[in-house]
Amino acid sequence: MKALVTGVSRGIGRSICLKLAQDALARGKQPHIFLAATGKSDDLQNVKAELEGMGVSASAMACDLSDPEAPVKLVEAAVEFCGGLDALVHNAGFPIIGQLLTVKLRHWDLMFAVNVRALLLLGRAAHAALGASQGAICAIASTAAEMVSPNLTGYSASKAALVMLANQMAYEWGPDGIRVNCVSPGMTYSRSTENVMSTPEQVNRRESIVPLRRLGQPQDIAAAVSFLVGPESTYVTGENVHVDGGIRHITMDNVSPRDAGYLKK
Repeated sequence: MKALVTGVSRGIGRSICLKLAQDALARGKQPHIFLAATGKSDDLQNVKAELEGMGVSASAMACDLSDPEAPVKLVEAAVEFCGGLDALVHNAGFPIIGQLLTVKLRHWDLMFAVNVRALLLLGRAAHAALGASQGAICAIASTAAEMVSPNLTGYSASKAALVMLANQMAYEWGPDGIRVNCVSPGMTYSRSTENVMSTPEQVNRRESIVPLRRLGQPQDIAAAVSFLVGPESTYVTGENVHVDGGIRHITMDNVSPRDAGYLKK
C-alpha cells in the first residue's frame, strides 16, 4: 500500500494511517505512507513515529492546502517517497462557526479551498500515478453534506460540493481505472468536535439521538476508508458511505404522528 493521507495529525486522520498500515501488513505487504498536515504542532511527527514503530515506511510534510501550489508539491513528494501511489485520502478540512449573514468572505473561501478545491488539485496531480496502479481516492465528507448543520455557516455546502466533486471524478476517471469514493462520518470524536463532546452531559445528549446509541470513533471511519481504497472494493466507485450510526434517519423521530398530520380525520 502506497498512500498519501492529508489531515493526519490526530483523530480520524491518524486512525486512517494506522488502519491502512495494519491492513497492508496483514496482507503481507510493506506499507509506504506519506503524511500531510499543517505541522502547527508535534502531532504530525508523532504519527510518523508511531507508524515507523510498526515497521512502516513513513514520511511527513507540513503544508497549507489553501495554497493552490501545495497539492502538486505534496503529491510529487509522496510519489517520489512511495515509488508510486495506490491511494489518496483527503481528510483535511474544517468548519467555520457562525452564520451566513456574518461570515467573512475570506473565511468562506478558505474553507472551500481546503475542503473542496484541494481534492481537485490533489487528484489531478496524482492522476498519472493512480492510473498506473489502478488506485483509489477517498475523500472524507460528512453527513452535513445532506443535513443542515446549525451554526456551521457553509460547512454543509462545502461537504456537499466535495461529494459531488468526488462523483464527477469517479465518472471522468473511471475509464482510467481510478476509483473515487467518499466516507461521511456522523457525530464522531475528532479534533473538530472535541469542544462539543467534552462533558458527560454533551455526550449523553448526542448519544441519545443516535439509533446505535453511541458516538462514532475515529476507528469506525478508518475501517470504511481502508475498505474503499483496498483490494476488496475494486468494483466500488462513486459512492458516499455513511458511517454515522444511522443519525441521518432520525428527522421524523422528533415529530409525533399527530403533529405530522397522520392521524387527522
